[in-house]
Amino acid sequence: MNEIYSIENLDELSVYLGKQEQGKARDWLLGQFDKLCGYANIKEWNDLVRVCEALNIVGWGDRESLEAKAQCWINGSFYTSLMNRYFEIKNEQGWSRLKDSYVLENGSDKTCYAGYEFKSQRNLLPKSPVRWQKSGNYQKSVQPLYESLDRLKDLVVHELRPEKYGDSFSYLGISMFFSHHDDENESVRYEYFHSENEVPEGFKGKYYIRPKYKWERLVNQNGVYHIKVECYFSRKFGELPLSEQKRTIIGDFLYYIQYVSDKLQKKKIEYDCNLLKSDLELILMKWEN
Repeated sequence: MNEIYSIENLDELSVYLGKQEQGKARDWLLGQFDKLCGYANIKEWNDLVRVCEALNIVGWGDRESLEAKAQCWINGSFYTSLMNRYFEIKNEQGWSRLKDSYVLENGSDKTCYAGYEFKSQRNLLPKSPVRWQKSGNYQKSVQPLYESLDRLKDLVVHELRPEKYGDSFSYLGISMFFSHHDDENESVRYEYFHSENEVPEGFKGKYYIRPKYKWERLVNQNGVYHIKVECYFSRKFGELPLSEQKRTIIGDFLYYIQYVSDKLQKKKIEYDCNLLKSDLELILMKWEN
């Protein structure tokens, strides 16, 4: 089955694997994975990527499913990692440039594998289609909600069923930004207002006018769609009781799913947003109480 390393096209790889006896193919692939998961150079990393792609096709059996991804960070450095469906990183390595290739930062193999570029798994594991990040600064009254959102994320990641919704949509990425008028560092204090009319007369503090929701376009990446949205919370929101803050967040999340559903339907992209919404509602009820 060494042919898998020369089959670049995923459809062709799937056809090839479909002709094999699945149990034997899986056992062979898992053996290759065990040999390569401690990769020492970029060639071995690229082979590991192909093995993970093949295992995602035939299934991992009783083993935990992992995906192999290579990323170039903002600083220009490459990092490779293995990750499970719950976004838990099992192995992460940094790389340094060597002539026209790369070597592991803490590796012993300093061979220059000329012409090799990082491969990254294309058929990714089904993971939560609802993902978010929070701004690092926020007013003190938001602290309980801020911490509670971590519990919600854990529920969403572990209890949504992405394998049931379809594989044409990858994720909705939410960025939450909070006003922080009472930051200990006075130089970075500022608030968000959704319109100039909301700014109190004579207001002296630093502020920005931002719509509550700022949507990006629906992006098609290798045949799979994703979309991102920014949500801005005002000081007024932060001064609400925690129960009302949670109800606002719940309303936001249900709005997001409806927005995504409308976008996908308009483009005739098949994805079960109704089931996703139903699952998410149950999780939000659990989180609210």
